[in-house]
Amino acid sequence: MKKWLSAGLLILGLGLFGHGAYMQAKAWLAQVLIEQAWQEALNDPNAQVKPWFYADTYVTAQLNWPSHNKTLSVLAGASGRNLAFAPSQFLPAGALGGKEFGNKKGALIAGHNDTHFAFLQNAKVGEQFTLQLQSGVVQNYKVTGVEVIHQSQHDFLQTPGLYLLTCYPFDSLASGTDLRLLVSAQLSSPDSFSGISITSS
Repeated sequence: MKKWLSAGLLILGLGLFGHGAYMQAKAWLAQVLIEQAWQEALNDPNAQVKPWFYADTYVTAQLNWPSHNKTLSVLAGASGRNLAFAPSQFLPAGALGGKEFGNKKGALIAGHNDTHFAFLQNAKVGEQFTLQLQSGVVQNYKVTGVEVIHQSQHDFLQTPGLYLLTCYPFDSLASGTDLRLLVSAQLSSPDSFSGISITSS
């Protein structure tokens, strides 16, 4: 009996290890494919480039936050499936690009607080980052607000700007929290990023 139990636990352990390794490999491959799709999208600004052939999404922009050493490509459509792979643009909100592109509503990018947007717990007012659009235009943003809101709040989208949203609190043991961390940002002057080179990698 003990022999069978030991064998069963060994098989279970190997199965769990194999599943974990598979999930890590899948996540790594997804990031490679998303980055490749972004490079392709930059060469054709009017194309909706999918990271893999059966994806129901496409790349829309790339977020670069030097002070947190983060470069993140953004997918279209903030569904649970897309958020598992990358920060995602909430399409019913305003388009990326800001009011300079004729948008009267705020643009929203969401991400998970335990993966891609975990660094937002350290975001501070005054920090600067860039957003590169598929057209190749690199926009400079400055954080103007960091606050905790209820998930039902969406009035902020009536004000043009870029908003980053993730679940709150961070490292919570409880799932399904109805609180969100909202990072608000507005376009800043081009020379505010002097000395910082923004390139596609």
